[in-house]
Amino acid sequence: MPFEVCVASKDPVRERGWWLPVFMARLVCAAVCAIVCAISGATQTHPSVFPVISADALDKQRVTLPAGLEGQNNLLLLSFARDQANQVDTWTAIGQALQHTNVSFRAYRIPVEERENALFRWWANASLRSEETDPELWHWVVPIYVEKASFRTQLGIADEKSVVALLVDRSGRILWRATGASTPQSRASLEAAASGALPPARGQ
Repeated sequence: MPFEVCVASKDPVRERGWWLPVFMARLVCAAVCAIVCAISGATQTHPSVFPVISADALDKQRVTLPAGLEGQNNLLLLSFARDQANQVDTWTAIGQALQHTNVSFRAYRIPVEERENALFRWWANASLRSEETDPELWHWVVPIYVEKASFRTQLGIADEKSVVALLVDRSGRILWRATGASTPQSRASLEAAASGALPPARGQ
C-alpha cells in the first residue's frame, strides 16, 4: 500500500498576520522614544532669565544686574578665564557700533569669577584695572563673583571653555545668545536681535 504524505496546508490569513504584533510593538517603541526625546529637549532648553547679581564695575560704581544696567537692551559678554580676552575682543567692534547707533543698547564685559572674600575681590578688580588701561572703559567692565557652577546651571551654560554673549533687557529676559568668538553670522544675528528687541512696556 503506497504511503501518503500529508502536507499541512498553509493558513494564508495567519501567514499574513504575523507582522502585525511586531509592527505594533515597533510603533509603541517609537512613540515612547519620541516622548522621552521631547522631555529631554525641554529640560535642556536655555533658561530665559538672567539672575539678579550685585557687583562693582571697575570704576567702583555699584550696579545690580540686570535692573541696574544702563541700556534697555544690553549685550553681556561673559568670560570665565583671563585667556578668553581675545574672544571677548571679537565682540568689541559690533558692541560699540550698536551702542553708537542705538540709544537703548549698551555693551558690558562681565568677567565671571568664583565667589571670594572682599580682599580677593579688591585685588582682582585692581588687577583688571591695570590690564584695561583706558579709564573710560572701566564703567563697562563689571566683574561678578558667584558660585560659578550654579551660575552656569542657571543660564544653561555647559562649560567654561568659551565666552558667552547674551542680549538681556532690564527685566532679565534673555533675548539672544551666542557662544565663542564672534563670526559674521553671529554678528548679523545680534544686529537683528538688537534692532527687533523692544524695550519693556511701561508698568512692567
